[in-house]
Amino acid sequence: MQNKPMDAVHYFVRGLFRGITETDGVAEQKEELETHINDRISDCTARGIPYDDAFSQVVESLGNLDELIETISGRGKKIYSNKADWFFMAGGIVYGTLYMTSVGIWFALDGFGLYAIAIAIPGWLGYVIPAFIKLMRYLKSPNATAVVSLDRKTEVSSAFAGWAIISAVCWVINIILFKNVTFMRVIWAWMPTFGLLTWPLMEFGFSWMVHNLKAVECETSRN
Repeated sequence: MQNKPMDAVHYFVRGLFRGITETDGVAEQKEELETHINDRISDCTARGIPYDDAFSQVVESLGNLDELIETISGRGKKIYSNKADWFFMAGGIVYGTLYMTSVGIWFALDGFGLYAIAIAIPGWLGYVIPAFIKLMRYLKSPNATAVVSLDRKTEVSSAFAGWAIISAVCWVINIILFKNVTFMRVIWAWMPTFGLLTWPLMEFGFSWMVHNLKAVECETSRN
């Protein structure tokens, strides 16, 4: 009978890792988690708290167990979320500056002259303002953390597929109008093509950053 409480913790922890490949590292983390829960439950029961209540309190105090399991299993990584958001948005500013400069030059050479600035600057601000918001959030809470999935293939491939489809539609429309509408005989499809390229590039950049950039990793993820 005395083993039943410990068995309850054992099966609880085992259930958390259901479907996760058992490796030496996972087994070690499971054992540590089980020991930690049992020790805390023992502290509670020593203070006169019934076992079932102690079990519930300890489990609730563990917080987001899904994030914990993702980290332990190696499917996720704990990062400084606000810092990561600011870094990849800063990269967006670099790309946006190059892109909107090209757009401005194109419009200037197409007869708009200095009025091209009025077209390019609002587009450029579309990159800068979100990045500034992320910077303010990072400066306010630089140590905010989150666990993110390391498997981002779906996000990246979906972004590139969406970009390719939309770009293809733009080029088809551009070609049709070029042939049939006199005042639309300009090659404009490159603008949405390169503008929308921001989407897959940022997905790819965030994925690369999560996997490789030590500056956004929490210390607990490095150990």
